[in-house]
Amino acid sequence: MHARQRPDALAIDISGSSLTYGDLHTRIACLHGALVALPKRTRPAPALPLEGRLYAFAAGNHPSASVLLTAAMSTPHAVALLDPQWPEDLHHQMLVKLPPDALFCLASQTGLITAAERLNIPVIRVDTPDLAHFLNAAPEPLPWGDPADIFLVGFTSGTTSRPKAFARARHSWRASLDASRVAFALTDQSHTFAPGPLAHGITLYALAETLDLGAAFHGITRFDLGGAHRAMTNVRRIVSVPTLLDALTRGTPQDQIVEITTAGAKLPPALLDRARSTFPRARVHEYYGASELGFVSLNTHGRTSSSAPPDSVGHPFPHVSLSLRKDGEEVPQGTPGTIFVRGDLAIDGYLWGGRNSGFRREGPWATVGDIGRLNYDGSLSILGREGGMVITSGYNVYPQEIETALADVPGIQDAVVLGHTHPTRGQEVIAIFDGTTPLDEIRARLALSLPRYKLPRQFYRIESWPQTSSGKIARQTLLDWIDKKDDRLVRLSA
Repeated sequence: MHARQRPDALAIDISGSSLTYGDLHTRIACLHGALVALPKRTRPAPALPLEGRLYAFAAGNHPSASVLLTAAMSTPHAVALLDPQWPEDLHHQMLVKLPPDALFCLASQTGLITAAERLNIPVIRVDTPDLAHFLNAAPEPLPWGDPADIFLVGFTSGTTSRPKAFARARHSWRASLDASRVAFALTDQSHTFAPGPLAHGITLYALAETLDLGAAFHGITRFDLGGAHRAMTNVRRIVSVPTLLDALTRGTPQDQIVEITTAGAKLPPALLDRARSTFPRARVHEYYGASELGFVSLNTHGRTSSSAPPDSVGHPFPHVSLSLRKDGEEVPQGTPGTIFVRGDLAIDGYLWGGRNSGFRREGPWATVGDIGRLNYDGSLSILGREGGMVITSGYNVYPQEIETALADVPGIQDAVVLGHTHPTRGQEVIAIFDGTTPLDEIRARLALSLPRYKLPRQFYRIESWPQTSSGKIARQTLLDWIDKKDDRLVRLSA
């Protein structure tokens, strides 16, 4: 519709590489024609329509994302969004587990390319003439998509080194778009800058949200403050996790910004104050949600007040009902319990790896295992996670996975990984171990098996572990020692 009515209007700009709505539509039509011509692989899931193909995209914020990600939203095809930060062997595992009909990646991702070629998966290097050649197909008319069709296979961290895959049907994001348009007060003038990685849900959704409005989406290939400030001059809205929002507030006031959307970690009061100072005309919409659940709650901060207590994550999002439960029974208001959500925004389940995970369903209700409290004004406060899952800069990280990787490092006798409160990341991953292995070697070995966002930010060496009465390591005592800078923990620095 936007291509027909306003073909010359800017649709997407990524670090200066831009496409109008007319150009975007034409390229998607050519991509659709090229994908339909590919042989279709047999796989157990996800089920796609006859003309639909599953293609993997691993090129991060390369400008080709403009076409390749938008195509999945507007054609019968689906995209498996691989995180470019994953180690090579994890990429290989994903290709084996979920073989796509084509892989779009960078020429520098040689390990991924080799793995795909061994599996006879066609590879299109998006930063070479490969892509132009692939798009040199006859454009095909874009058919209407069935609301039940899958358009996105996403991945979320789990208790093992293999991420859990989930499938998103079109109707769930259609419902989300209808709800967020009203909740965030969006219009066709809500030109948006999202500085984060497109492999991250908040940025990818911002792309869909902006194009649905007919506004212009601005991104950057890699975060740098100069590029971010240049992009901000052309927009009225920012969508960002608190870590990047914190960086954006380190500059002169930006009067053109009128809306900010943030998620992935609780917004610290000091950062909210800086955001109000740097963006004096902006309302700040702070939402709580999860890749599996979609939106859960919303707190909107004005210049001097908030729609809910600032230390809460707000009231339930439109179309969403909440139930806090313990041992299968709903708990009274004000009592901690596991947060269950009912609405039309959650996934049905994982394609694999869902056993013993945080996400589960009980009839129409779903949860990711967050522990919270429903306050007497109807707002929601988050208290923690079942099983100790850590959320750092919007990523789900399970300590057990990192502890397992540390146990494989020669010279480490035992290790504990904790999430410690951080002003902008929500939580920071901290590793404590006993052993003599040099820190540089530990980091190098962890980098071989873990993506960058799971690598501990701080390391401590310990000689004697505090224990509970049952003989287990006393994790809360360790957190207390960190807060008190107890000398029984020796902080290491490279």
